[in-house]
Amino acid sequence: MKYFVFNKTSDYTRGYGEHMTYHSKGICVEKDCQERASFWSRILDSVSAGTLWHRLTCNIPKSGGAMMRISFYTSDDILLEEGDKTLDIKEVLHAEQLTLSQKKEICQPFLRKQLPLEPDILLHSLKGRYLWFLLEIYPQGAGQTEIGDFMVYFPTESWSADLPEIYRRDGENDSFLNRFLAIFQSLYDDTSRQIKEFVNCLDPGVAAVDLLHSIASWLDVEEPYMWTEGQLRYLLAHTKEFFETRGTAKGIEMYVKLYTGETPFVIEYQDWEGFQDSYGGLLKSLYEDEPYRVTVLVREECIPTYKDHCALLRMLKQVGPVQMEIRLVVLKPYIFADEYSYLGVNTVLGQYEGAALDRGGRLDFTAISDE
Repeated sequence: MKYFVFNKTSDYTRGYGEHMTYHSKGICVEKDCQERASFWSRILDSVSAGTLWHRLTCNIPKSGGAMMRISFYTSDDILLEEGDKTLDIKEVLHAEQLTLSQKKEICQPFLRKQLPLEPDILLHSLKGRYLWFLLEIYPQGAGQTEIGDFMVYFPTESWSADLPEIYRRDGENDSFLNRFLAIFQSLYDDTSRQIKEFVNCLDPGVAAVDLLHSIASWLDVEEPYMWTEGQLRYLLAHTKEFFETRGTAKGIEMYVKLYTGETPFVIEYQDWEGFQDSYGGLLKSLYEDEPYRVTVLVREECIPTYKDHCALLRMLKQVGPVQMEIRLVVLKPYIFADEYSYLGVNTVLGQYEGAALDRGGRLDFTAISDE
């Protein structure tokens, strides 16, 4: 069975709405709108004349108590003769100079069904190559109304076709038997589609945000909420590379770069052991004379808040080498003698100017120490 889907912003902007806003998850009534909001869908072309349309589904996460009505229009030709003029329905629906009432009047000959909007609507009585619909929303109170993920299925394929001929009656496409079987057919079709599309649910690039956290737990990614959505999708998509380097200096670099956006400096004991003759005392004070200790240097701009600092430290303990202590050092943007000051990293050679408090006073840089 074929279908048209509305699941991104461009699907809605190709239609025409009044007092509506569009986003990737659907359409939304404008905030504080007290008037009738409406949305004309784009014209759906099945390519075959006399197509029998099957059903429409949609997601209504928020209704705000609003009254919603949907009208369906079908035709084998979207050109309408009106006197000596020929009207194109596509142009009519997008004509800003026409009011909603005028558009409805022009489309009246094509109106086939009108009913309250429901998440699942059978369209077995609708016949025609082209189909479009009008959604009308009457807001009630201050609640927000959102609707999205429209899917229109075609052509009608009733299970009654598999029954003995006595149960099939030509010309009665909307018979009780067809509608009764459609209940179970819809459940079957939805389940089959979910099974076919299940692989997409496991793809970090397109999976729903809520499902990302489940995938993270399956892959032993601790505290997935500490990552942004984009970071988590990248981490899950490259799990193999991250897990292969987990517990190594390279792994620490990869995780910290993903979290901060900048590659850190990872200093291990063997990195400075050979310089002890010249700078032994200074290096021991900075990195400590301990083979089972790793120092990670990160610029202050990368973790500006205390919350970021704590989150990064927790993450380092999770991905660092086993039985190794990890020290996280934040590089301040100043030059301190015998401290963590590195030219071109967190230092700038230039003239320091104190901050002016008023026209006569200046606030100089001051360090207070208990030594």
